[in-house]
Amino acid sequence: MKFIFKNTFRFSILYIILYFLDALFKNNDALYSYRYISKILLGLSLLLFYLYNTYQKDFNKKRLVIAALSLFVIGNFFFITGDNGNILHFVIAALLFVIAKICYSVRFLNNEVFIINKLIPFLLFCFTYMSIIIFMVYSNLEGFFVPLLIYLFVSMLLMQFAYLRKREVNTISFWLVIIGVVSFMLADSINILKMFYNPLIAYNKITVMFFYCLAQYLIVLGILKETNNNNNKENLDRKNKLN
Repeated sequence: MKFIFKNTFRFSILYIILYFLDALFKNNDALYSYRYISKILLGLSLLLFYLYNTYQKDFNKKRLVIAALSLFVIGNFFFITGDNGNILHFVIAALLFVIAKICYSVRFLNNEVFIINKLIPFLLFCFTYMSIIIFMVYSNLEGFFVPLLIYLFVSMLLMQFAYLRKREVNTISFWLVIIGVVSFMLADSINILKMFYNPLIAYNKITVMFFYCLAQYLIVLGILKETNNNNNKENLDRKNKLN
């Protein structure tokens, strides 16, 4: 297992194969039940990839990532049946996804000072995004208005904390996580519109899973590549003093 999971390239090939298998099962009614295996394997592979490669010294941060990935694995199990019309399982899956995103959000917390002026464009974007989604699906929401509002709020919270890492972490980690979170947002948006607006929107049988898998992969990879800019500055200052 180390041969695969300790090497990013080899793991990426495995992850892509698992993604294509899951996409095949999702789009074939005769094979659909195999998604319980393929989708869970996708999540477990990411968890193993993280565990094999993390050098995170902060145990709480490490635990939050493990919790998030584990919750997504369990949530995916319920999401498959929820996607087939089991509303209770869909609600359970959504709740697990919300908790998982909160875990990611707390993991991304840092010492960056909140400068409101700089956050205004971002907050306007969040407000506009949520307003457009709710406007499009409002007439079909019925009792799901508040749950959807909470889900969108948590998604935007994750985006905000990912954005606030900009000055705290290295560039590659920041952009991998940001692109991952945006991919999450795209997957969520298409899935919400599929459920409450148009069942055939945006080739959702392909796009939802593509953006979801891409999001998870990039976020985990971004976390693994993370280095703290403040620590780098401190080390540089120490070297300068010694010289």
